[in-house]
Amino acid sequence: MPFAGFSTDGLVGLPPELFSEVLPAITLASELKVTLHLFYRLSRQRGTPRRLSWDDLLADKTLRRSLRAVSKLRPLEDLLSEGLDAAVHRGSLLHLVAPAGGRVSSWYLVNTEANRGWAEQMALAHAALAPNEAPAERPSLIGLYEQNIGLVTPMLVDELREAEERYPPAWVEDAMREAVRANARSWRYIRKVLERWATNGRQDAPDRAGRPIDIEKYTGGQLGGLYRRGGDDTDL
Repeated sequence: MPFAGFSTDGLVGLPPELFSEVLPAITLASELKVTLHLFYRLSRQRGTPRRLSWDDLLADKTLRRSLRAVSKLRPLEDLLSEGLDAAVHRGSLLHLVAPAGGRVSSWYLVNTEANRGWAEQMALAHAALAPNEAPAERPSLIGLYEQNIGLVTPMLVDELREAEERYPPAWVEDAMREAVRANARSWRYIRKVLERWATNGRQDAPDRAGRPIDIEKYTGGQLGGLYRRGGDDTDL
């Protein structure tokens, strides 16, 4: 059915650089849809700084319908992550990760001088109020994942923390590096590598500290249900 036309002459105010520099360089449909939708949503906000959270965007029915048109087979969370990750790496959006209520909240803002200043102030304020909590709230594994694999969503934060409890931290880091070398940048690939090492041992480096690994420690207990002994690794 053809578009019936606009209901108003009112226009959404957008910065000229969006059209002259950002949009001509975008090649991913998910990035294009996420970027335009986020600018639209933020233009309707009042107060400063204008920002949207991951949860806000994931729950947005219009954005979900828009992303579903990109692919009906891929999960919406993957499409949203892909679009946001590309926009953040391009520099059109800012991504602020802030601890709140025992979890990590992700906020997205347009990359402006004022918003960059606000994000820096938030980071400094948190460091001053809780200097001993900053490393625990944003583990190094999260930064390593974002630098090498992609955007860390709130759900993925929990999985990374569970993996860090279940496996030696060095294993998780090395599994990420193996995913980069194999050009298979996904958490699913990393998780399968860790499961394989836990089952068969590591031929290259069983343990950096030279201590035998207690497999039951990392595959039993409350997290044992996540482990599938003898799983098929052909889909790595």
